[in-house]
This record gives sequence, structure tokens and C-alpha cells, in this order.
Amino acid sequence: MEPIVVHKGRTVVVQVTLPCDVSLDTITSQIRKGRSPQSALIATWVVTKRTDGVDGKLLLTLDNSITSTITDRVGYMDLKRVSGDEPFAVFETPLQVRFEDFVTV
Repeated sequence: MEPIVVHKGRTVVVQVTLPCDVSLDTITSQIRKGRSPQSALIATWVVTKRTDGVDGKLLLTLDNSITSTITDRVGYMDLKRVSGDEPFAVFETPLQVRFEDFVTV
């Protein structure tokens, strides 16, 4: 899978569609320096359901106030889905995130 690209100093919105009903679930996502939960936290996505969640459509957002402070070039993220009291992994392995600069200030 291609890395997720986050543009520094810009608000970034990534659309994700899960193959299940997430209307009653809590979804969270973090970007960390390494592939481990013990790695330093770079940023936390704001996760919202695009509709009512029945269709599995989500929006992951990082505001420009967050992306403008990122100094890293690469990180890793995943999604955690909590259904009832049970946490589920969404991806088999963490996804790479690439942080890119822009020319225009």
C-alpha cells in the first residue's frame, strides 16, 4: 500500500471506508515514530464518521495547527476499532505516513 501523505502546514483529510458497520463503534488513530505503541507520538487523527457509520465511511483529519509543528519525515499509523468493549485491529500492519513540505508559506 502507498504511504499516506501529510502536507506540513496544511489541513489534511483522508477518507477511509471500512467493510463493516461502524455506527456504534469508536475508531481512533495515532501516528507514531515507529511501528510500536511505545514509539513517540507524532500526531493523533480526529476521526469522524462521514455519514451515520453504517456504510463504514470515515474521515481522518489533521488540522494545519498540528501539521505545521511536525518535524519528522516518516511515521506509522493504524486504526483501532472498539466495538462494545472489544478492541479490533483494522489493518494487518501499520501504514507508513510521509510528511512533506510545501513551497508556498
